[in-house]
Amino acid sequence: MPAQTPPDREPTRGSTDPPEDAELVRRARTGDGSAFEALVLRYETPLRKLVYGYVLDWEAAEDVAQDAFLLAYRKLDNLGEFAAFKSWLYRIAINRAHDELRRAARWRLRLDRNVGDEALAELPAAGAESAVESRLLRRALVRELARLPKSQRTAVVLKDVVGMKYVEIAEFLGCPIGTAQIRVHRGRQKLRQRLGEPGSRAGGGT
Repeated sequence: MPAQTPPDREPTRGSTDPPEDAELVRRARTGDGSAFEALVLRYETPLRKLVYGYVLDWEAAEDVAQDAFLLAYRKLDNLGEFAAFKSWLYRIAINRAHDELRRAARWRLRLDRNVGDEALAELPAAGAESAVESRLLRRALVRELARLPKSQRTAVVLKDVVGMKYVEIAEFLGCPIGTAQIRVHRGRQKLRQRLGEPGSRAGGGT
């Protein structure tokens, strides 16, 4: 388990959640299962998208998202009265995604060491080159994402995968907007350099 901010009691500052979230959380705390199901339906798609930005695997993203919802349900009483459920849930998912990313990076490192060129020769002829290139690029991206500092990795994923604006990223990370912009820029720059694509763009927009 990595060092992380545990999903304990969040500071009780002003929530940005819509009122419906707070009401659903209140009902879920009293044992209303349908209320938490409503929260799952509301956030399952954006949460999977967020996690996918880390693990680059939809099946793994589904597992991590489900794990995050389960932990959130168990820890609902630790959510501060005025804390935003969405941000709290996203932090839980990001911590779980970090775990999965490190595990996947270790697994792919072992795979690289143990699988030789003969395995690639067994791929179907049609589209084999593009399949190999795609797999190698995905593997490299997972590896390099795992090497980024956590703050930069989170900022890049929130910007380029989830599609948040810088002001939203700053609010989520609890930092000035300029700091959020710098983290995204530096994270993108490191990925480009390490992947050998200095002229490529890792996503745009403000």
